[in-house]
Amino acid sequence: MMATSSTVTGGIIEEEKEIAAISWTGGKDCNLALLHAKRDPALDVRYLICFRPEENAFRAHPISFMEAQAVSIGLPLLFVHIPKGTVDYMEAYVDGMRRVRDERGIKVICTGDMDLVGTMERNWIERCCEQAGGGMRCYLPLWKMDRVECLDALLNEGFEIVFTCVKSPFFDGSWINRVLDEAAVKEMRAIADRGSKAGMEKPLDLGGERGEYHTMCVNGPFYRVRVVVDANCEPRREDMNGGTHWKGNIHNADSVWTISLKEG
Repeated sequence: MMATSSTVTGGIIEEEKEIAAISWTGGKDCNLALLHAKRDPALDVRYLICFRPEENAFRAHPISFMEAQAVSIGLPLLFVHIPKGTVDYMEAYVDGMRRVRDERGIKVICTGDMDLVGTMERNWIERCCEQAGGGMRCYLPLWKMDRVECLDALLNEGFEIVFTCVKSPFFDGSWINRVLDEAAVKEMRAIADRGSKAGMEKPLDLGGERGEYHTMCVNGPFYRVRVVVDANCEPRREDMNGGTHWKGNIHNADSVWTISLKEG
């Protein structure tokens, strides 16, 4: 149940909004979650928040990209740093949540998660909010949302989204920097259908919930200026020559992006 407080103004009882932060990577889902949160009359959306491991680079979601988005959106981007060598990740997340709750008054963490990841039985952020206590809660506006419905909502709301990381065998390098539009969605549905007909154990999830692809938003209904992205070289391939532990990835690493903001 949502916890609220009330104030009296001119004899009228007004419910105080809960201060909310959006769990941020800059991709399609957190942008759509932000839109839902902004339209929720119970929430006062004040921050974007990124849980950032110190020892790993965000290749699919460059920090410089997120920072440019925050400037365009007009919301502060907070970082909760997960220290190198962390063993208990939940403890690190919970400590960070308690800190932003006490320092910023944040009571709601909104995430664009749509489904469970891996072997998890419950949503990670939801569990961490419960552990943090102090009235903190998780808001999941996209939870179990139909994937096609989600993609259609992004297009209908006017978001401009580009692919920043894709995984073979579903995609090839031509998808990097490609715009997520109706043609792309149609092609993705065909890829998913082929996988199902071929008997793949895990065909393409159209939402990319198993890491099949990642995106970044360059413009949208609450962006004041467009984020301009220029790729300086060919996509980095990790689907060949032995790859890495992220086997199959094709992406533009942080070093090959040029990020800027542009009016209009």
